[in-house]
Amino acid sequence: MEEGKGLVNELNGLLESYLRDMEGDVVSIIVSDANGLPITYKATINLNVESLSALCSLTINRMQRISGEIKLGDVEYMIISYSGYVLYIERIYGDLLLIVVASKDANMGLVMYVTGKYAEHISNLIKSTKGS
Repeated sequence: MEEGKGLVNELNGLLESYLRDMEGDVVSIIVSDANGLPITYKATINLNVESLSALCSLTINRMQRISGEIKLGDVEYMIISYSGYVLYIERIYGDLLLIVVASKDANMGLVMYVTGKYAEHISNLIKSTKGS
């Protein structure tokens, strides 16, 4: 039980660091499992994290099935632009997802780059926990 708490605490530290690094361009970051259940998250806006996590999981899994049918390869990430925000979903370790909500005027190239770096850190942290 303590091991799980330690992992969540370390994940929370990484998510807080990520939000600081993004300096307001990102308003939410969620680590979600394959079933769409949030493992941990940080948000600076009022957001229904459970619903967003579940819907992102359903969407990326459906797109993966479509990709298999049309033989484009595995889905690595998705970007969905809304009128107020941009949603960025990236696969990380195993079937986990990293879900980012960015402001509409955020530099998405930078968001993708920084998110990719943090995705590596998060994946490595989870792998090291699984291995111990």
